[in-house]
Amino acid sequence: MNNRFLILIFISATLVLFSCTYSNERKATVITDSLIKVTENIAIADTKFGMSEQQFNQLHPDSLVKLGERVYNITSYFNDAQKLNMVYLVDTTTIGNKKFDQALFNKMDLLKQYFVTTYGEPQHNRGYPKQEKMQNGKAFEAYKWEIGKKKIAVGIALEETNGGNIYYVLSHIDRKQ
Repeated sequence: MNNRFLILIFISATLVLFSCTYSNERKATVITDSLIKVTENIAIADTKFGMSEQQFNQLHPDSLVKLGERVYNITSYFNDAQKLNMVYLVDTTTIGNKKFDQALFNKMDLLKQYFVTTYGEPQHNRGYPKQEKMQNGKAFEAYKWEIGKKKIAVGIALEETNGGNIYYVLSHIDRKQ
């Protein structure tokens, strides 16, 4: 009788733990699904995917957007139907930056943190780039998120010029069709 009682307690405890785990996983899925539904059509701030070029230009007449305490140059890309499907952000303090140092990484991390507050930690984290691995005209995407049809990448790009290398912090946000 004593062994049956212990087995019954063990089975009951297992069922309770399993139901709590399942409930927490279900809550996380619902939260994630809700986040996707709410944010999937937002490119950045008040800028929405699918808006026309005219709407975009009215929203960003100076091609700038403020995220937190930082200002970014925003560039738009439109699909064949003339609807917004991608934006690029460049940290204005890194335009013309010739230093590949911790200050540059800190600015990249500030942009990352902006997205972390909404979407959580990135699904892909490659860390900081190595200077010798940087390629002219290419961005090293250090952090990436995928939120439904939306993809966000944050990183550092290199532009080789006659005056020396320029490194800038950037992000692109695009929506898969």
